[in-house]
Amino acid sequence: MSQTAPLTGAAAAAASGRDLARWERLLMRRPALALPVLQRMVDAGGDTPPVQALLGLFFILERCGRGPELQAALEAALAAALDRAQHRADASAREQASELSEALGRLHYQRGDYLQACNAWSQTLELTQDDTRWACLARIGLAHLCFALGDWARGGRVLDQAERHYPGLIGDAYLRAKIGLNRAVASRATVGPEAAVTLLDQAQRAARQAGHRDYEAETCWHRARGARDSGDPLQALTLARSALQQARRCDYRWLQAQCLLLLSELQDEQALVHAQEALALGEGLQSRAVQAAAHARLSQLMADRGALGPSWHHQQQRQRLEAVLGQSALPARLEQLARFDQQPLLSAAPADLAQAAREAAALSEALAALAQSGGTAATLRRELQTLTTAAAQLARRLTAT
Repeated sequence: MSQTAPLTGAAAAAASGRDLARWERLLMRRPALALPVLQRMVDAGGDTPPVQALLGLFFILERCGRGPELQAALEAALAAALDRAQHRADASAREQASELSEALGRLHYQRGDYLQACNAWSQTLELTQDDTRWACLARIGLAHLCFALGDWARGGRVLDQAERHYPGLIGDAYLRAKIGLNRAVASRATVGPEAAVTLLDQAQRAARQAGHRDYEAETCWHRARGARDSGDPLQALTLARSALQQARRCDYRWLQAQCLLLLSELQDEQALVHAQEALALGEGLQSRAVQAAAHARLSQLMADRGALGPSWHHQQQRQRLEAVLGQSALPARLEQLARFDQQPLLSAAPADLAQAAREAAALSEALAALAQSGGTAATLRRELQTLTTAAAQLARRLTAT
């Protein structure tokens, strides 16, 4: 085999970018193949594993609930990268630190440690430029936090910033899918299930383009919740079963728990089994939010069966977990998140109007679908009130500008 001259300058950077893109495609499409390779690379590195291998391994393990196994390694790698960036003026180390901090933010968020997640994503934004991929990911994480705290408007604005600052988004199908799913969640909560359909279609196409089966499965779960909210339990049941099958095939355990909780609402005969399995998954994931939701469902099911002692136990567990989540969330709400809610400048008015136009179109579609839905009077009144509230919020925003 002939020797190839070393790549330098722009050629080396381009080759590195191509290699990274190939690795990412492998992580998305064939995680089971990438896992042993990355594990060997991390193990061979000892106390200083290759950072990209460590991040790739975390990306695979977090989806199956094993992310906490790498917390110590991620924190050690972050400390080392920060030391190199500070004492050696190493720009690449600074970027590595921003990636590692973003990953730790995801780990803290899944566990329910909202303040730590907020601090980690804040650190990412401090370490990297606004137009990098890691900054976009950190902003998406901060939007997650806003949504978890019920602040839908602020979360939407943070997502706007994620899109506005990242020029590579058009070619980044994974992040387009991630943002699309978040926008669909917000639209469903603030406008109604019909408003989320187009956004879910977009997210699903992006997920397929990226080869990310986790997000394909997640779009199916969101459609199931929309069908439930629209008064179509049979369609919701079919979609929830499909989402669970997909989540199991790709070992996406957080989504498995969410699908089981939804099935527990939709299937009376299997409700208790589904809720118990969701609780076991939540405990394995160390996710306080999933555990709290499962305990709440089990408490209700036990009360319906007249088992007041077990019902009281699950209710106490739910309250304990939600109290911990609330204690973690409050500092994030009061001290951290407000500084990421940057109102657009006047020069950004066209983008704001374009977003308002999309929201107005979604409202129009939702109203048209509601007129043809044939739901009960109570359902129609509830949906109409939701749409009226959303329209009033949009009008206030436009008046303010």
